[in-house]
Amino acid sequence: MRTNRGFTLIELMVTIAVLAIIATMAAPSFGNLVVRQKLNGNARDFITTLNQAKSQAALLRTTVAVCPNKTNSDDNFTKDECASAVIPNYASMTNTQKQTVQIDRVFQVTVDPAVTVQSTSSTAALFNSTGSANAQVSFNICASGNSRTITVQRLGAVSQSSGTC
Repeated sequence: MRTNRGFTLIELMVTIAVLAIIATMAAPSFGNLVVRQKLNGNARDFITTLNQAKSQAALLRTTVAVCPNKTNSDDNFTKDECASAVIPNYASMTNTQKQTVQIDRVFQVTVDPAVTVQSTSSTAALFNSTGSANAQVSFNICASGNSRTITVQRLGAVSQSSGTC
C-alpha cells in the first residue's frame, strides 16, 4: 500500500485564500507604519538640526536660524529666503557675506514632500549668542492625520509631542 505525501489542490487553494485574507488585513497597517516612520524620521532630523544650530550659535557667539524647506505658504523655502527673513542687515550684505551667513548661520531642515510643516509663530527658530532661543517657537509636522509638535523653549530646550492633524 502506498501513501501519498503532499497537498491536494483544495488544500493548496484554501491555504492561499487564508494568506490573501491575512495580507489584505495587514496592508493598511503597513501603510500607516511607513507614514509614521517617515514622520518620526522628519521629527528626529528637525530636532537634530535645532540642537546643532543651538550649539553653533553659542560657538560663533552670534544669531543662528533654523528653517524648514517648506513653510505654511511656501513649498520651496530656500536658505536665502530664510536668511533675508530673520538675519539682521542681510539685504545690505555683499554676496560673499551672504554665502558665509548661509553656510555658518542658517540651517535648513529638509522635510519629506509627503509631510507638511506649520509653524505657530515664525518661519524660523532663532538662537542667540548664548544658545537660547529669541522666542518660543513651535513647528507642527503632519502626515496622514498624525503629527509631531516640536517646541523650542525660550531657554533653548527642544521638546517633542505627538498628536493628530
